[in-house]
Amino acid sequence: MKEKLLPIKFFEKRKEYDDRSTEPGGDKKPPSWTLKGSELIERANSLCEDVEEIRKEFIIQKERKLPLVIVSSLEKKALAKSHRKNVNELLNCGDKDSIIGFFDSDKILSTISDQQTLNKMPIILQETEKNSTMISSLLSINLFKPVIISSKEQQVYKIKLINYNNYDLNVMNRILFEKKCNQNNIEINKKTKYTSNLVVYKITVDNIERIKLFENFEGIYSVEPMEYIELTLDSLDLQNSFLLNEKKNGIEYPKIGILDTGITSNNLMNNWILEKKHLNYPEEYQDNSHGTFVAGIAQYGNVLNNCDCYSLDGVEILDAVVYPNINKQKIYVDDLIENIREAVERNKDIKIWNLSLGTNIEASLEKFSDFGIALDNIQDENDILIIKSAGNCMNFIKNLPKSRIAQSADSIRALVVGSISKAKEKFDYAEENYPSPFTRIGPGPSNIVKPDLVYYGGNVGIDNEEIIKNGMLSIGKNGTFVRDCGTSFSTPFITRMAAELNFLLKEEFDPLLIKAMLIHSAKYPKGIKMTLNEKIIQMGFGIPEKANNIVYNSSNEITLILRDTLAKGTFIEMFDFPYPKSLVDEYGFFKGQITLTLVSKNLVDERQSGEYCQSNINVLLGTYEGEFERDISKRNIKNPYGKEEGKNILIDGLYSSKVKKEHNIGAFEREYTLIKYGKKYHPIKKYAVDLSDITPSNKEKYLKKDKKWFLKIEGSYRDFVEKDYKKNNQELTQEYCLILTIKDPQGKVNVYDEVTQLLTINNFVHYDINVRPTVNVTVE
Repeated sequence: MKEKLLPIKFFEKRKEYDDRSTEPGGDKKPPSWTLKGSELIERANSLCEDVEEIRKEFIIQKERKLPLVIVSSLEKKALAKSHRKNVNELLNCGDKDSIIGFFDSDKILSTISDQQTLNKMPIILQETEKNSTMISSLLSINLFKPVIISSKEQQVYKIKLINYNNYDLNVMNRILFEKKCNQNNIEINKKTKYTSNLVVYKITVDNIERIKLFENFEGIYSVEPMEYIELTLDSLDLQNSFLLNEKKNGIEYPKIGILDTGITSNNLMNNWILEKKHLNYPEEYQDNSHGTFVAGIAQYGNVLNNCDCYSLDGVEILDAVVYPNINKQKIYVDDLIENIREAVERNKDIKIWNLSLGTNIEASLEKFSDFGIALDNIQDENDILIIKSAGNCMNFIKNLPKSRIAQSADSIRALVVGSISKAKEKFDYAEENYPSPFTRIGPGPSNIVKPDLVYYGGNVGIDNEEIIKNGMLSIGKNGTFVRDCGTSFSTPFITRMAAELNFLLKEEFDPLLIKAMLIHSAKYPKGIKMTLNEKIIQMGFGIPEKANNIVYNSSNEITLILRDTLAKGTFIEMFDFPYPKSLVDEYGFFKGQITLTLVSKNLVDERQSGEYCQSNINVLLGTYEGEFERDISKRNIKNPYGKEEGKNILIDGLYSSKVKKEHNIGAFEREYTLIKYGKKYHPIKKYAVDLSDITPSNKEKYLKKDKKWFLKIEGSYRDFVEKDYKKNNQELTQEYCLILTIKDPQGKVNVYDEVTQLLTINNFVHYDINVRPTVNVTVE
C-alpha cells in the first residue's frame, strides 16, 4: 500500500512533430454482399416500382405546400458511411440537400421537391452493373408515414414536426400545423425547446379520434403520449444519534444544485442550503420528501451509511424545486425539461447538478429519447455536468430480468448512475456489492455503455408477497432519519464526488475532464463473479475512487492527461511515447498495467435517430520498431515520417483467453474492456490491460525491451455532419480528454519519476495538475 502524494499530470502534443494529416485510402472494389445477376435485376426492378408509386402520389398531392418526404430502408451491411455514399447520390439526384436525417437506425429520410427527381431515379436504378453497390444497399423506397401512437386512456400528447433542414420550410410547417390545430379546435398547451432544432408541442384531446386528424398532415414526424413522471418515497423513522459534520465559518466548500422536489427546512440541512433558491412551484404545491432525502445523501451519505467516499467535510447545495407534489399537480416531461433549463440558466455559478428524476419508460435500443437529447442540449448550452439516475424497475417482483435504462438516462453528456447493494439481509435478493434488484441496466441506444457508474442505492427482497427494503439512510422531510432504496439515492453520492473533484482542481471548470477522471478511476467491486460483458451491462464502468485518490499518484504509477481538440483531416501520432524502460521483466519483455480512458464530446444531431452521435475518436497505444522517412512528393503522401512494424496493444486478440476468464487476480481486477468498451461512435472508450497477460508469441513480436512506444489519436465523421458543416462553412472539430495510467503492480519501479524524466527528454510539455491544498492525505 503506497501513499498517494504525487499530483497527476497534464501533457501536450508536440505541435511541430505529433500533428499529422489524414491521407486518402480505400479501394473501389465492391463489397462482398453486392448482389449480382438476376438478384441484382430483381432488386432494381422492385425499387423502380417503389419510385413509381411515389411518383403517382406526388401527382395526387400536387397542391401540397411542403416537400414530399420519403423513407429509404438500407441493407444492414450498407450502413457504413462509405457504402451509403452512392445511396445519398441517388436520393440527392434532383436536390443537393434532400437528405434530412435518419429514422430508426437503418432508414434515411429525404425530400422530393419536384417530379424531375422521381423521373431520374428509375434511370439510375436501371443501370444495374454501374450502380450495383447502391442498388444492393437499398431494400425499399416508400412514402414516409408519421409515427402515431394513441391510447384511450391518454389525453395529453407530444407532437414533433418534420425538420426539413431549411429555415423557411420549418417556419411554414409550424404555421400550417398550428393553423390545423386551430381549425379543429385542438388545444396547443405549450411549445417546449428540447434543443435548438427540436421543439415539441404538447396538446390535449378529449378523445382518441382527434389524434387521427394528424395522420395525413404533411409535416408531422410523430404523435405520442406525453410521458408522465411520478416518484415514491417510503420512510422509516430512526433515532437522531449520528455525529454529523457542521459547517465552519470562513471555509470554502464545493457547490452542487439539486433538481428535485425541494429540500425541507430542518436543523440538519439548513446551514448547508444556499440562501438563494429556484422555485418552479410555490410551497403549497411541494412535497419535499424525495428532494430532502437526496440532499441528505449528498451531504451526509458517507457518515450515515459507513461509506468511505467523500474527501471533504461538506457541500453547499442549491435547492431547485422543479417537481411538484403530484397529488396536487401533474407534471409531464416537457414541463420538467423547461423547469430544468430555467433553473440551470438562472444559476450560472452552479456547474454540477444532481437529477434523480426521470421517466419509467425504457429507452430504445435504436434511437435516443427526446428527454435525453434535451438534457444533452442543456449541458452543452450552459457548460454544466448533470449526474443522472439510471431509473428503477419492479421486474424483480415477477422474477423477470431487469429493465434497461429509462428514457432520459440515455443522455450521452450526463453521468448516469445505477445502484448496487451495500449489504445483504435475510430477505434481500442481491448479494453484497452486486447490482440492486431494482436498478435499471444497459445498454443504451446504439449499444452505448449506460449506466456510466454505480454506487450504493440499497437492496430489496420479498417476504410473503410483501416487499422488504434494505435501504440507504438519509434525512426525511421532518428532519428525522429515514431509509429508502433506489437509483435516486445512489446518484447523489456520485454528484458529491464530482463536486469535490471539481473543487480540488484549481482549474477552469471542464465537464469533459471531470467525467473522464471519474470514469478512469472506476473499478468493479472485488469478488464479483460476472463476465466482463455482464459487468458492463449491469454496472457500467464501476465505482469511482474518492476525489483525493483521483488527483494523486503513488510512486509506482503515473497518470497523464491530454486535453485537446482534433480537427477533421488531421490526426495525432506521438513517436517515442514515454513508457518506462525499467518496466521490463526478467525475460526482457515490457510489463506493467495500463489503463486508458478516452472521453470525447461527440458532435450530435437529433435528426439522425440511432446515428445521433455524428463523430468519433479512436485511440491506439502500442509499440514499433523505428521511424522511416516517406516521400511526400508522391500523390496521397502527406506525412514525412512513418513507423515500422507498429502494433496497437489495445487489441483483445493479443491476450491469453485463459486469463480473461479469471477474476480478481492480485491487485488488478481483470477488466478486459478492449473491444467491448471501444466501439465506434461511442463517446466513452476505456481499456485496462496487464502486459503480462499477452500471449508468449505476441510478447515475442511486440513487447521486446528494445521496442519504442507510440500513441495515436484519430477522428472520423458521419456523412450528414460533414455536409451540414460544409454547407454552413464551419470547421469540423472534436474535443476530447484522454487519461492514461501506467503502473507497476509489484510496487518496485518508480514509474512516476521515470516517465516524468522521459517526458522532458522527449520534448513533451508537461505540468502537474493544479490541486487545491487540503488537510486530508489519502492512502490507497
